[in-house]
Amino acid sequence: MRTLWLDGGRLREVDVTPLGGSRFRVTVDGAALELEVEALGGGAYRFLEDGSATPGRVTAVGARRFVRIGTLDFVLERAVAGATSRPRARATGGLESPMPGLVTRVMVQVGESVKKGQPLVAVEAMKMEHVLRSPRDGKVRTLSAAMGAMVSAGVPLIELEE
Repeated sequence: MRTLWLDGGRLREVDVTPLGGSRFRVTVDGAALELEVEALGGGAYRFLEDGSATPGRVTAVGARRFVRIGTLDFVLERAVAGATSRPRARATGGLESPMPGLVTRVMVQVGESVKKGQPLVAVEAMKMEHVLRSPRDGKVRTLSAAMGAMVSAGVPLIELEE
C-alpha cells in the first residue's frame, strides 16, 4: 500500500508490502527495509530486524500520526497525491504544541540563534515526547514555553525571527 505523508516540511512516500505472516517490506523515499512487526496493543509495536528488536508507538490524532521508533520521534500528516509540502511552523514563524501536554524540556532561550532542525522544546503527550524542531535558521524572538507547564494543542510556544 503506497501512501504520502508530510514529515515537517518534507513529503515522504511510504510503501508497505506484506510478505506473509507478520513480515513486511517498508520502503520510505526509495529506501527499503524488511522487518517483522509485533503488535503489542494500544498503539505499541515491536519491530524486529535481523534479530534486533526496537520498540515503537503510533498515536493517531485526526490525520496526524505521532510516531516513536526507539528514541526517534516523528509527527506525520497524511498527504494527498500531488501535495508539495506544508511547514509545521505558522506563517508568523511560530511553532505550536502538536497536542495537549506537558512541556518537559526547553532547549533554547530568547535571542538565541538556531539552525534548521535544531530541537527547541519537548512536549510530553499521550506518554510520548514530541520534540519541536526549528523549521529554518533564525533567532528566537519569543518563548512562551516553560518547563513543567501544561499546554493545549495549537498553542504557540516559540516565535522565530528571520
